[in-house]
Amino acid sequence: MPKQMILDKEVVPASFNIDPNGGSALPLEEWLNAKANGKTVSNLGVLLEGDVPIDALQPFLDEVAFVALHLPKFTDGRIYSHARRLRTLWKYEGVILVHGDVLRDQLLYMSRSGINAFYMREDQDLDACLTAFELYTEHYQYN
Repeated sequence: MPKQMILDKEVVPASFNIDPNGGSALPLEEWLNAKANGKTVSNLGVLLEGDVPIDALQPFLDEVAFVALHLPKFTDGRIYSHARRLRTLWKYEGVILVHGDVLRDQLLYMSRSGINAFYMREDQDLDACLTAFELYTEHYQYN
């Protein structure tokens, strides 16, 4: 787990333990199984991969502590769709964290899709990355 992260466009101490072996988040299927078995899940986040269908999570969003989206390679854009669905279509108000191969060049686009927390790749300078949020003032895509 990194020591620092970007949360709501500020560098802060890392606060989400996303280790699937003892962290505070579970892969979606495990989270849903724990919920179905009567376990308390409101203190747990959900780990999502880009290739995992997320429709089963929608009814339980008010019980999800945070959502962690894994970006295995910076060219994999499937998590953008997950973030957009969670934040815009389903109105999820909690933290959406991205981790993995996260680069400075992606931050503005990720934040526009609804992601507000970032565990950057370890070779990235977090303070320098903050300038990415102000890179453009006008956007041609609908928001």
